[in-house]
Amino acid sequence: MGKVHSPCLAELGERELLRRLERFAPPGQLADDAALLPSTPDGRRGVVSSDVLVEDHHFSKTTTPPESVGWRAVMANLSDLAAMGADQVVGVTVGLSCPGSLSWHWLESVYGGMARALDCHGGHLLGGDCVGSPMVSLAITALGTVDQDRVIRRHGAEAGDWLVCSGPHGLSSYGLSLMLHGVNPKSGSLQAEAIAAHRYPRARLDVPPQVRAAQPPGTPWRVSGTDSSDGLAQALRLLCREQGLGAHVHRLPLPPALMGLPDRERHCLWGGEDFELVLALEPCWAQALLERCPHFRHVGMVTADDHLLLKDAQTGRLLPFPPGKPFDHFVDPMTARE
Repeated sequence: MGKVHSPCLAELGERELLRRLERFAPPGQLADDAALLPSTPDGRRGVVSSDVLVEDHHFSKTTTPPESVGWRAVMANLSDLAAMGADQVVGVTVGLSCPGSLSWHWLESVYGGMARALDCHGGHLLGGDCVGSPMVSLAITALGTVDQDRVIRRHGAEAGDWLVCSGPHGLSSYGLSLMLHGVNPKSGSLQAEAIAAHRYPRARLDVPPQVRAAQPPGTPWRVSGTDSSDGLAQALRLLCREQGLGAHVHRLPLPPALMGLPDRERHCLWGGEDFELVLALEPCWAQALLERCPHFRHVGMVTADDHLLLKDAQTGRLLPFPPGKPFDHFVDPMTARE
C-alpha cells in the first residue's frame, strides 16, 4: 500500500489550514476576526484576538524601526477587536521570542511603541512571557469588550446590502514597496506619507460607535464586517464569497495620492495592512453612516451570486478582479511583497 501524501502548510495555504483546524473548535469559532467570551451580567462580552509577528516575514529591521514594530503589533490586534464591534480595550499580553544577543535598546523601543499604541485607546500591557529563539517574534493577545447586542460578525450580509469601508486602501502597501526598493522615508511628501501609513497604521476603534449612532430607528442590528489587514479583496471574499454571495465594486477606495500610479488597483485590492473596516449594511443604514462620516467610502453592493466583480472605469463593464493574491503566512516572505 502506497504512502499517503500529507501536504505541507505552504501547500495548504492559510485559509485551508484554518478550515481543517475548525474541527478542533466549536462550530463557527474560527469564522471571525476575534473570539467572543460569554456574556457578563452587565450585558458585555469579552473579545480576544491573537496575532504573531515574525522578523523578516512581517517586519524587517531594514524597513521597520523598532518603535514601529511594537506599534504595528498592537494595532494589528486592536484592529481585530474593532472588526468585532469592540468599543473598549482592556490591554494586551506579549509572548516574546528573541535571541540572547538582541540589543536591549532595540527591544525597549519596541515596547515603547506598544505602550504608545495602547495609550491611544486606554489599554495596558497586562503581562506575557519570553523565551530564547534564533529570530524575533511577538505573539500578541489583545482583550477588549463589546455590547452583547452590538457585535459585528463576518457572516450575515444579504444581497442588496451596501459595501462601505472606513477609509482608503493601498497607501500602506505602496509604502512597503517603496522601502523594499530602497526609497528613503524622507525622499518626498508622497513617499513619506506612504511609508508612515505602513509603519504607523491606526486601528479603527472609532468606527463601531459611528455605526451604532447611524443605526436607523426601528432597524434590527445586522452588521457584517471585517478588517482589511489582508487586503480589500480578501475582506470582500470573507464577507461575500464565503457566505455564497458576491460583490459588485463600483469604485475602489483609492487614496488621492495613488491615483496616478499604474499599479494602484493592485495596491488597493491586494496590498493589505490598511487596517480599515469593511462593512455590509442595509442601504438606509449605510446612507446614514456615510452622511455622518463623509470620509467613509461606498464601494459597491452585495449580490446574490458568488462573483466578485469590479466596474471598469473606462467602459463601465463589470469585470473580474484584476490578478493578485492576499498575503499568505506560509508562502509569501516579506521580501516578496513588492
